[in-house]
Amino acid sequence: MSTMATRKTPLLFSLFALVVGGAIGYGIGVKAEQSTSAPNLQACQQHLQSQTERLDQRAEQYQALVTSNEQQSQQLAQTTKDLTAITEQMEKQKADFAEQLALLDQKKQQLSVNQKKLEVTKKKLDTEVVKLKTTTTKQQVVIDKSQQYFKRQAEMQANVKETQASVSELNQAAKGFKKACDEFKSGNSWNWVSKKDCDNYDQQMKLLKEKQAVLVTQQQALAAINVEIGKK
Repeated sequence: MSTMATRKTPLLFSLFALVVGGAIGYGIGVKAEQSTSAPNLQACQQHLQSQTERLDQRAEQYQALVTSNEQQSQQLAQTTKDLTAITEQMEKQKADFAEQLALLDQKKQQLSVNQKKLEVTKKKLDTEVVKLKTTTTKQQVVIDKSQQYFKRQAEMQANVKETQASVSELNQAAKGFKKACDEFKSGNSWNWVSKKDCDNYDQQMKLLKEKQAVLVTQQQALAAINVEIGKK
């Protein structure tokens, strides 16, 4: 039995009870009237007509009530259906939101891990940068010193070469003066020689020895700086 049929049943019983009650009352009234006076047919008909009209009015009221109840039931069913749909939609949105929240929390945790890794990497890089700067500074000092050593080496090599040339010239000149001096000392030279040639020879030999001493000093200094460069 449907809900609408269930709602109609009490109304039918009420209407039936009303009619039966009216009829019983009317019968009792007629019987009482018969006991006191003769029956009045016209009055009975009028009373019956009045009861019929009242019954029709009640039937119309009942029908209106039934129609109103049906409309309300339909509205309630539609409202329930809409509410169910809204509830399902809200549950879906709630589940989606929970999923997005869990994903966001996961990304947040991953971001925190990445941030920590980045900080560790940054510290390592900072340490490496400091080491690199220190090494670069030391290497620059070495390079600067090396450049100074190579510059000094080049200067010394030039000085040694120049002194060697002077020694060679002085040695050659000394040989010429020595030959003239030897002829002078022998006393039988046919060249025009004199004691001055011997003096020049002595002076030349003195300059040669001085230059040779300078050359030895320069060569020792050059050897020392060559050793230092070899250590770099």
